[in-house]
Amino acid sequence: MQNPPAYTAKITDYDRIVSTRTYSAVEADVLISAALCDDDEVSPDADRSGRVTITRVITGRRRALDAERVTLRRTTRLEPIWAPRRLTARQYENLRLIQEREVAPGATLTNGCIRIGVESIPAAATRRLHERGWLTVEPDGTASVSYAGRLAMTLHEHRTETGYMGMNVRVTDALGIGEWQIADPPVPVPLLLRIPLRVSL
Repeated sequence: MQNPPAYTAKITDYDRIVSTRTYSAVEADVLISAALCDDDEVSPDADRSGRVTITRVITGRRRALDAERVTLRRTTRLEPIWAPRRLTARQYENLRLIQEREVAPGATLTNGCIRIGVESIPAAATRRLHERGWLTVEPDGTASVSYAGRLAMTLHEHRTETGYMGMNVRVTDALGIGEWQIADPPVPVPLLLRIPLRVSL
């Protein structure tokens, strides 16, 4: 299966030059795993947008003979093409089934369907999960839940437990000056820390 775009990324480089590109779920998983291994900051937004920001900080001298040290940042802001709020209850159950079997015996793509032991996920449902970037398939057919899928699952669980959808709101003062703020109640930080991450490359 070809890997469709799962994220659009806005990259602000060390020299503050901004560029954009797309990442498939597989590419985004590699990027996030490498960032975690390098101890970079990986921050999901505290709402139901599914956005993730990766920040790498370096400190050093611009030239070998410079006395002054400088600190530079590179940020990659990943915006999911398919919002996590579109994850249905059935899709959540399919992803949960795949996630539970990722170690052994594993989930595999066979004739367009995901086979998990004696259970299977139909081809149409498999295709939708893959197109939305919530499911990744290795060249050998091994299927797993992507970081985007894990984030969507965690936010689905939060919505189910609390009934809160979560969204940004526009707040404008008396002078007409506005800004975007996180609606109350925001997704608590402990919930975001529950998102299972894969750090193996």
